[in-house]
Amino acid sequence: MARPPIKNHPRTSTELILMIITYLSKHNVKCTIAESADGYLEQNVNEIGLREIVKKYKVKLIDLDFEEVEPITVGDETHYIPKCFNMYDLRIAIPVASKRLNAKYSNNVKLFVGAVPRKFYQIGRSVTWRPRIHLDLHKSVANIYSAIQNYSPFDFFINGGLSMDEVKGEFNIPEILVGNDGIELDLYVLKKYFDIEIPEYLMILST
Repeated sequence: MARPPIKNHPRTSTELILMIITYLSKHNVKCTIAESADGYLEQNVNEIGLREIVKKYKVKLIDLDFEEVEPITVGDETHYIPKCFNMYDLRIAIPVASKRLNAKYSNNVKLFVGAVPRKFYQIGRSVTWRPRIHLDLHKSVANIYSAIQNYSPFDFFINGGLSMDEVKGEFNIPEILVGNDGIELDLYVLKKYFDIEIPEYLMILST
């Protein structure tokens, strides 16, 4: 939900989010959607059809780009983790699995690149992405995941719905996959649904 969905660049499944919010809310759990959206989170949530469910269940929206952070050092890198993650008893990651042309495979682990506020990752002129992470992308992806799991570990990772493969295009993962280990679930989805090599950042974390 960092931006509205476009063809061949799918966003997290709206249907999956609806199911999770409805289930949790009916069990008296208060829900929050957290995403780095550069000030456009509410607009993006509305555009993908979540306006009514957010209103009905009083779901809070947090744009992580404007949150206070905790600097966490992993190896020789310092990353900036939103303090608000520790406000919640249950943390669930709901990414979209995708491998786009000239892009790295993205799912549970790489999801967290979008969790760190972009203002801390600029080089020179400010842009809407995080260029500092791309100086050594695989190392930074692995370190961000490790930093977040050390500071505010996520309890569940849920995959399913519309996904993207650079060869076969958009496709649907026909099942809902739930795990408590983002690395393990990434490797499972890669093996079952994508015909690509394991990316270096997953090799770093696996070893």
